[in-house]
Amino acid sequence: MILFFYGEDTFRLKQKLKALKEKFISASLGDTNLTVLDGEKLTYDALVRQILAMPFLSRTRLVIVENILKDGKQEVLEKIPEALAKVPQSTVLVFVEEGVPDRRTTLFKKLNKLAQVQEFKLLEPEPLRRWINREIDNRKSRIEPQAVWRLIAYVGNDLWRMSNELDKLTAYSQQITAEEVDLLVNPQVEADIFAMIEAVARKDLKTAMKEFYRLLEAGEHELYILTMIIYQYRHLLVIKDLSQRLKSNNHWFLAKKSGLHPFVVQKSLAILPRYTLGDLKQIYHQLLNFDVQIKTGKIESRVALELLIFKLCQN
Repeated sequence: MILFFYGEDTFRLKQKLKALKEKFISASLGDTNLTVLDGEKLTYDALVRQILAMPFLSRTRLVIVENILKDGKQEVLEKIPEALAKVPQSTVLVFVEEGVPDRRTTLFKKLNKLAQVQEFKLLEPEPLRRWINREIDNRKSRIEPQAVWRLIAYVGNDLWRMSNELDKLTAYSQQITAEEVDLLVNPQVEADIFAMIEAVARKDLKTAMKEFYRLLEAGEHELYILTMIIYQYRHLLVIKDLSQRLKSNNHWFLAKKSGLHPFVVQKSLAILPRYTLGDLKQIYHQLLNFDVQIKTGKIESRVALELLIFKLCQN
């Protein structure tokens, strides 16, 4: 049996892998027949030895190969498709990749064909809401629907942080309200980025620059700030386009159509009257141009962001 787990949602991916290990260890009376291989250091011969090794006092062995597509040596990657044909019935071979690997590679295509594949995508708002409610149930607690959406708006789909916040909230109260979320959970950096974008939309250069410097003081990297600005303006562009085409400003309807969080849509609608669709397209292209200039070293990142904010407030 060959399994292939990958995806950006490393929290659920790790949970899946942990459950598989625990199930195997329980059935095999220990971890004697469990091997975890680091893809970066792995050689082809070592992989084949582990695949062909016979289980000790058990029917099967579990061999886990981590991040071979991302970190593996090219000469190893080229040979692995040969090894897949050698996997005996006594070996369960699992490939685990954090993130989305290059789908064009021979190994990815081979695994996608031969293995049982599961991709762990970042959760969209509705699946995320259900995930939070299940986690709350597992912690023997309850949460108000409004508190769930507030929590999603503050934390997003980072399940590592979300799990920690749920631990904190359920330790504080077994009946979680929106007020307790406000009290105990700090909004993520996206909320701060959006405050800066709101200032830009008002042409309030002083406030926009103040928010930018506050993000830098909090330790946020310039490239991450730019990425989040691009991310937010992409949302504005999508919502503006949908709103005009569907002739609706209902944030729940637009959230369903766009796949964005209702709070994100609601906040975006508040500033969209300041922009035409043409404005947003022009700004989005401008942002991508700055991104290229920074990454190619044509302009220093901090200077680029200061200039970008100035230009956006002038537009």
